[in-house]
Amino acid sequence: MKNTLVACITMIGILFVHGIQGTASGSVVVDRVVAVVNDEIITMSDLQREMALRKSASGQDERVVLEDMIDRKLQMAAAKRSGMDVTDKELSDAVADIMKRNNLDSKQFDAALAKEGLTLEQYRAEFKEQITLSRLFNKNVRSGIAIDEAEVRAFYERNAKNYSLPEEVRVRQIFLTLPEKAAPAQVAAIKDKAQAVYERARKGEDFIRLVREVSEGVTAKQDGDLGFMQRDQAIPEIAEAIRSLKPGEVASPFVCAGGYNIIRLDEVRTPVRPFEKVKDEISKTLYEQKVENTYRSWLQTLRGDSHIENRL
Repeated sequence: MKNTLVACITMIGILFVHGIQGTASGSVVVDRVVAVVNDEIITMSDLQREMALRKSASGQDERVVLEDMIDRKLQMAAAKRSGMDVTDKELSDAVADIMKRNNLDSKQFDAALAKEGLTLEQYRAEFKEQITLSRLFNKNVRSGIAIDEAEVRAFYERNAKNYSLPEEVRVRQIFLTLPEKAAPAQVAAIKDKAQAVYERARKGEDFIRLVREVSEGVTAKQDGDLGFMQRDQAIPEIAEAIRSLKPGEVASPFVCAGGYNIIRLDEVRTPVRPFEKVKDEISKTLYEQKVENTYRSWLQTLRGDSHIENRL
């Protein structure tokens, strides 16, 4: 039950209020003001409580945490000025919904809070603040953000390399069959023929015409075209034959799949994922970037209009 409640609380981002933290020896931290935000203060004990709540985020710097606390106070003040209140009924309904989704009655819920060192009043206060901040964020940040397809397409074109797929090669094949149990003289004759065809191709004779003239097997019917394939998906003998070739070059004859093969590398390409396949992903990226930038700009405005003293 405790884990279920903690997961739920984590999901909604609520920061809990605990008692004043002691040192390792059990002594109490001497309180002092570490920040002034307009007419409100943040004390060292406030900061220590916040640090304790973030203990799962290892290496969290207390100066960063204090700046976050300052930002939260600024936002709550902005919400108050806007009359953005959460009514008792709205808060009660939200708490009831959490209890319902986690199958907890009132006693079980109170017990789970107690195990975390919380009272229901503390929980409700923090939950109310979180709902308020969420509404404020939606109004001042999210509501003014839109992404159109022109932006998405421009981003796609500027960053096409980020949507590249593995390199592919297209090869053509001339295949000369080696009959089963062929006599040595027959094997030698086919080898010589393969070498002669290779020399003709290497000297620039039309490869497709050579395919139609001498190639055997299934691929001869498609002008020897093996189509596009990723290098690591080609059979090892072909992959090795074309490893150092440039488009238009022909590999020396090699034996594979029951015959002599003469391979030409026709094309190398790096395909890109189609725009339609990635536009939703890009839209999400652009939206998140705009949200982040708008949020930072809005916070700067709040800070610029406020009196802030960081005494840490």
